[in-house]
Amino acid sequence: MDLTLSGEQRLLADTVRDLVERECPPDLVREIEKSERGYGDGHWKTLADLGLTGLLLGEEFGGAGQGVLDLVVAAEELGRGAMPTPLLASAVFAATAIDLAGSAAQRARWLPAIGAGTAIATMAVLEPGARDEWGAPDAALTPHGAGHRLTGTKILVPYAHVADVLVVVVAVAGAGPGSGRGLVLVDPAAPGVTLRRQHDGGGEPVFEVVLRDVEVNAEDLLGTPAVAGPALAVALDRMTVASTAYAIGGAQRALDLSVEHARSRRQFGQPIGAFQSVAHRCVDMLTDVEACRYLCYQAAWKLDAAANTDAAANPDAAANPDAAAELGTPGGADFEVAAAKSFANDAIRRVFTHAHQVHGAIGFSMEHDLQLHSRRGKTFELSYGGSTWHRERVARALDL
Repeated sequence: MDLTLSGEQRLLADTVRDLVERECPPDLVREIEKSERGYGDGHWKTLADLGLTGLLLGEEFGGAGQGVLDLVVAAEELGRGAMPTPLLASAVFAATAIDLAGSAAQRARWLPAIGAGTAIATMAVLEPGARDEWGAPDAALTPHGAGHRLTGTKILVPYAHVADVLVVVVAVAGAGPGSGRGLVLVDPAAPGVTLRRQHDGGGEPVFEVVLRDVEVNAEDLLGTPAVAGPALAVALDRMTVASTAYAIGGAQRALDLSVEHARSRRQFGQPIGAFQSVAHRCVDMLTDVEACRYLCYQAAWKLDAAANTDAAANPDAAANPDAAAELGTPGGADFEVAAAKSFANDAIRRVFTHAHQVHGAIGFSMEHDLQLHSRRGKTFELSYGGSTWHRERVARALDL
């Protein structure tokens, strides 16, 4: 395996980095955080024009047909600039679920619009009291006439207020690989849907979504339970890797800020970086960032390899949702994702702890750029599974 970025990937990284540095400076990030929409419309259009909103989607939907590793390269640069954007929630998490579980009509309805950036989708997964996104949901469908009614509460749903569609995880009954979780498409403006803004400290808008007797028709069900469960598992793993890359970008920026501060801040007649206690913190930060990056690359590469293997072995999966049930068993990809996330949760916390120690009191000021990334780093640590959960995933893979 060669994790060296290709020329196209390096160009993608440079392009996104230039965009973020030019159009999304830290002061603008602070303004966007306080705004109602929580992201820049101009930024969103630029990301769509660059093809990032359709990066993972097939060419038949107007996408670029690229892999998760390409996505990771772009996400890291977005994280380096702390750009607030619904890109990962829409183009990665929700789009993957629709792509893998949706019918031909559902995919044709939503994927071209998501890929073009003219529609935004988001996932409603977490519920009050849940430990992580892998838990069994309480939100449930009850039969009503020719369809169903949906009742439940979801929390920390990103960008729900600007979403054109919610992909809601619901409880389903029965046996089989998808037993326990299903997927439903819900219009955020539908009767019975209430949005309440929450605050998670990370800087991007998240919402409580209350669902009370929301009407659900057959065309709103996203795949059969046997397909929806495995599709959700793949979507969660892709989103976990994408969010890890975004957090790595923030950690890299924290390292850069710390090294710059250690070189310029002087005490006792010399730069503080000349003192071993400061210099070694910067070295430890560098080691953690590099380790996180390559674990993340490895996980992304494995997810791409698993998807390519599935596509070769089952060419009808895209056109036939029932044929995609095996997409939830991607070989060693889930192992690599869990290893990367469990390590990054702890390592990125260490990076920001060291960064604040190097900066001293100034690093805790809300006017300092470090806090933009520190807050996002803590949100990352608490999202898409904690260290204990992902270590358990690795342990199971080791037959422990």
